[in-house]
Amino acid sequence: MSAQDEPRTETAQSGASTPAATQSSAAAATESDAGGAAAAAAARGTAATLEPEAARARARGGLFARVRWWWILLAALVIEFYVYGSRGHIEVCVGKQGETDFALVGKDRTDDNRWKFPRCEAATNLGLVSKYEQATKEATSVACRGATIFRHQGEGKQCVAGSDGWQHRVQTRHAMPWDKAFYQHLLWFLF
Repeated sequence: MSAQDEPRTETAQSGASTPAATQSSAAAATESDAGGAAAAAAARGTAATLEPEAARARARGGLFARVRWWWILLAALVIEFYVYGSRGHIEVCVGKQGETDFALVGKDRTDDNRWKFPRCEAATNLGLVSKYEQATKEATSVACRGATIFRHQGEGKQCVAGSDGWQHRVQTRHAMPWDKAFYQHLLWFLF
């Protein structure tokens, strides 16, 4: 029930039918109508100024909501690139204990240390699903084949198994997105 209806219902309930009571109720109704109209006009003016602000706030909220999705997408992309290149480069070196020096890897060969170098093989492990075990096994097999081709012939199986004095050294490093192998594997359909 609004404030405008209250005086009218009071007069109707009181049952006063005198002209003075009717005039006073009409004056009260006019005052309440004028006050209500002023209040309604003020409310409309306030609502008119609030509508553009509300629209801007809704638009801003929509923009920020879209921006949040971009941040989530960017974070997912970074996580995917990290997982994609995790343990991406594998280097397996094999050698016979007492004959091979793994500290020589990456150094120049000389006549003195020529037979002390281990046989190393590189492999890649790129993708969202890791194939680390398979890649390591294949690289070890290839490195052992190379290590037993001239010397230690017939010891290929012992080399792969790592028995009878054969040692394996496996090193991994992360493949970065700008590495050639990384983007060629990721964008295989372009290369």
